[in-house]
Formats: sequence, structure tokens, C-alpha cells
Amino acid sequence: MALQVNEAEEALAQLAAQVPPKKPLKFAFTEIGEQIIASLMQAADDQVAAAQALRVEVMELAENIGVALEQQARQLEAMDARTKAFGQDVLDAHKKFINGGKHENPSP
Repeated sequence: MALQVNEAEEALAQLAAQVPPKKPLKFAFTEIGEQIIASLMQAADDQVAAAQALRVEVMELAENIGVALEQQARQLEAMDARTKAFGQDVLDAHKKFINGGKHENPSP
């Protein structure tokens, strides 16, 4: 009995090997769906490329702003130093020429 089962299984396997595999069914909506998928992927890739380009521009702008801020800070520091020096010069001149250089304590 087991011999007959084995022979039957072998015969079925041989018959199955002779049958060509079925081609998957292809419907019109499947092709449209694949086109939609490709379009979505392309749109996503385009958005990524645009975002990367924008990021590069923003990084350059940020760097330029940083450079401009540093220059402005240096200019303000220099202006502050000049203003303090001018104020000291005015104070020294005032002390020298007012009340004969005895301005520290003008009252007797």
C-alpha cells in the first residue's frame, strides 16, 4: 500500500512538473497603480532634492549672517573704545583748563 502511495505521489509530481507555471493576472488598474506609485516616489525624491538645496542655501545665509554679526560687533567695540577715549580726553581737558587745573576740589 505504501508503495502505491509513493508511486502515485511521484506520478503527481511528474505531472505537476509538466504543467507550466501560471502567469499572474494583469489588470489595467494594476498598471495605473504602478504608475501612481512611481509618480509618488518621483515627487518625494524631487521634494528631498529641493529641501537639500534649500538647506544648503540656508546654511550659507546663516554663515553670512554670522560673519556680518561679528563685523558689526567689532565695529561697535571700536566705536565704544573711541567714545570712551573721547570722553576721557574731554574730562582731562576740563580738569586742566577749568579753575587752573584745580578742578578736583574747587571750593576752598
